[in-house]
Amino acid sequence: MNYFRLSITFILGFLLTLFLFFLQFPFWIVISTTFIFFLAFVILPRIFTVYRSNNLKAIGKFLEMNKKKPIFAYPLALAHGKDAEVEESLRAILEKHKQPYMQNVYKTILALHLNKIDIAHTYSLKIDSDPLKSYYAAFVAAKQGNFEEAASHEENINVEWMIHSLHALYASEKGLQNDFESFSKKAIDESRGVQKYLLFHSFKKM
Repeated sequence: MNYFRLSITFILGFLLTLFLFFLQFPFWIVISTTFIFFLAFVILPRIFTVYRSNNLKAIGKFLEMNKKKPIFAYPLALAHGKDAEVEESLRAILEKHKQPYMQNVYKTILALHLNKIDIAHTYSLKIDSDPLKSYYAAFVAAKQGNFEEAASHEENINVEWMIHSLHALYASEKGLQNDFESFSKKAIDESRGVQKYLLFHSFKKM
């Protein structure tokens, strides 16, 4: 977190509040205006970076500032760390986030990272909602060499980057380098925020 920027924002917010009270605005207008100010300058930029940004450098900087949170440490480890650091970051997510959905998703990702495909298959079946359930089912099937089964899962996936990402995986598994480069670029282009960062660095390692 950029503490200097946060401090400046709080000071400006405090001054704005004092100014509005000085002008004798009603209390509810002062509180609403101050809330909108903080929303605009503190919360919305973070949300945009995480979910919508196309700037890999800005996303990386955000992740670096928030790397104490396991969910953000994982993309950094994938980009710059060794396999052991990626595994450690995934286990930290599992330790912190106990929700069944998060457990099943990240246990699937961890098993794939460790190339334990049968275990990944087991956990991918437990993911309880699409499109992620079908995405990882297709991913696991492709890693097992069953491309027909993998393709059958695509009808439940309505996210463009996921489809292109799977096609890049199929191409990689088949040794089709030109197709891999084409589909991986499409997947990265269609994705946003931290997901774009993850795909970019995942494909670099394939």
